[in-house]
Amino acid sequence: MVQLRFGFPERIDGPLKALNYLVERWPKFGGEEYTRAKQVCMAALGGRVPCESARLAFMAAAEEAEVLASDRKHRKSIAGSATVVE
Repeated sequence: MVQLRFGFPERIDGPLKALNYLVERWPKFGGEEYTRAKQVCMAALGGRVPCESARLAFMAAAEEAEVLASDRKHRKSIAGSATVVE
């Protein structure tokens, strides 16, 4: 799951969606992990590497860009106006 800017966490469920995020919505274009993730996602779509490789590369790019969200449940704050990611 990734969380871009102030939005809600979003689930990335495959190499095509991951590649779309990297190309169209990523907050920091460039970087070693970003470049590698794009290449590995394209390779997974072509059947040259397992989807698990794309998942790991995407997670590394998300960590690099500081957008990797927690897998834990999200809950509303006491005020009810903000979402907290644990």
